[in-house]
Amino acid sequence: MNWDDFRVISAVYRTGSFVRAGRALQIDETTVARRVARIETALDVSLFEPADGLRRPTAACMAIMRPLHDMESAAESIRRLLDQQHFAERVLRITTIAAIAEHWLAPKLPDLLAELPELTLSIDTSDNNVEMSRWEADLALRLGRPKSGAFLMRRVGEISFSLVRPCTMAPDTEMLAAYPQILADTPEMAGLFTVVKDRPIRVETSNLNLIRAMLASGRAAGMLPDLMARDLARLDNVIVTPMSASREIWLLTQPHLRNDPLARRLSEWCATLFPARRDAKTFATKG
Repeated sequence: MNWDDFRVISAVYRTGSFVRAGRALQIDETTVARRVARIETALDVSLFEPADGLRRPTAACMAIMRPLHDMESAAESIRRLLDQQHFAERVLRITTIAAIAEHWLAPKLPDLLAELPELTLSIDTSDNNVEMSRWEADLALRLGRPKSGAFLMRRVGEISFSLVRPCTMAPDTEMLAAYPQILADTPEMAGLFTVVKDRPIRVETSNLNLIRAMLASGRAAGMLPDLMARDLARLDNVIVTPMSASREIWLLTQPHLRNDPLARRLSEWCATLFPARRDAKTFATKG
């Protein structure tokens, strides 16, 4: 058995086809079939069976996918390390939403980078769904616990939300800023609509910075994380009311980084950024 054969098994598992696996690996279908047969012979098991024009993984195949994923992760980590010009330097990739990166990570990044001169952070805040399973990131900060995934998961805190609305406008004249319909079931939107009921949404966006800018005008209503609403509580034209809505923050880490000292330090740092629960003294509200 050799690693190249296992790469072929993984590609067939992902694509469900010898042809598509060959395209992904830039080899022909015959070579894919030959390598699958070779490793099945070596293991004395059947790894795939034809069904509806696809190659379906057998129970034996499913049983080896987790250790195979770990092998691929380790190989990818080695490749990225060797691609760097200076082995003393490390680049770790972290993905999260823009609001977390800008309001939680950025203010404390200089201290972290001063402590770890060998670390370079690549931070992705794009709207694209970065796939941890494809090693497009080393770590991820997510709102809510993922339902599944072959990575390490750790709850690092929570974000509590507050309702921000104008002080002087009648409720039926204030403009409502809310998430798009696909996010309507989030705790913060449920909290918002218990107050505003069925009023029409004037701006739909998941961009919390955009919502914050609208709310600061004193003419709109919406929900913000406490940290982003804190400064607005000092304004004369808005009132900030803490709500019961909150979201858990989960840190996801690639399994091959479990014992990596630098990744563990970054993980510990991320855990210091979020409170375990709301501080009653976060800000004073106006009555």
